[in-house]
Amino acid sequence: MRKPRFHISFENKLRILFAIVLLEFGMFILSGASFSFLHGNPFFSINVDPVFWFFYLPGLPQFITENLWLGILLDASIVLLLLRLIQYPFNNRNANMLFILLMLFYVTFMGYHAHRNFQAGFFMVFIPFLFKKESNKFFAFEATRYYLLFFYVSAAILKLYNNALMDPAHFSNMLSSQFTPYFLEGNTGIRTSVNLYLTDQPAITYILYLTSFFVEFILFIGFFTKKFDHILAILILIFHFANWFLMDIAPFGQIAFICLLFLSNQMSLPKPVTEN
Repeated sequence: MRKPRFHISFENKLRILFAIVLLEFGMFILSGASFSFLHGNPFFSINVDPVFWFFYLPGLPQFITENLWLGILLDASIVLLLLRLIQYPFNNRNANMLFILLMLFYVTFMGYHAHRNFQAGFFMVFIPFLFKKESNKFFAFEATRYYLLFFYVSAAILKLYNNALMDPAHFSNMLSSQFTPYFLEGNTGIRTSVNLYLTDQPAITYILYLTSFFVEFILFIGFFTKKFDHILAILILIFHFANWFLMDIAPFGQIAFICLLFLSNQMSLPKPVTEN
């Protein structure tokens, strides 16, 4: 007799998903990059993204960063709401509050952060769970899934558009510049050692760069079928952790968002009720 395959219920998958968001936000706190740690930060700039102005013109992020206890309260609220959502994963009110708070955190963080390419997935992951009606939840999931796929496929297209694939030394030069702060600080470790080795190996770095292009572009398959979503999710997760190891670009903020692909086969329209 064939043994049943290991199965995780949809409810427990949601718990794992929200636990990953909690882990990611915990990493922000430990890294000194949460609401409370932004208190009194003198560095400030507004990106060209006009959406940010809806938050900054009323002075909301500025008000938060000027009040330490408010920042601590917001950090604690996010953690408590995530714990509550892990306990009750179908509570869309908690999902709504977390979406608003984490989007506000993202906008605030971007105003005080030097890089503008930071992942927004840690609040977008809640979009499919903002709705109570199952059909609305399904369509929101579909829209979010397509955006996720487009996010990576467009990155691959940009590599083609910028002719980066035509330059064998492109990735090697990028590696050298990414680890400059570590070299200036005299940091010695496995990542810096690998970085130093690869900067002198343009053939290997070119193969790695081509691999990253194909991993991003292969998500194009997802526009036509959900059959391989779990494989695509694993590939992108490996891509992000490899990117952290080689480029020092942390994946935190995007992991849970990618893990939405593991739910694809269980997100469907509710069956219509038929009268007998």
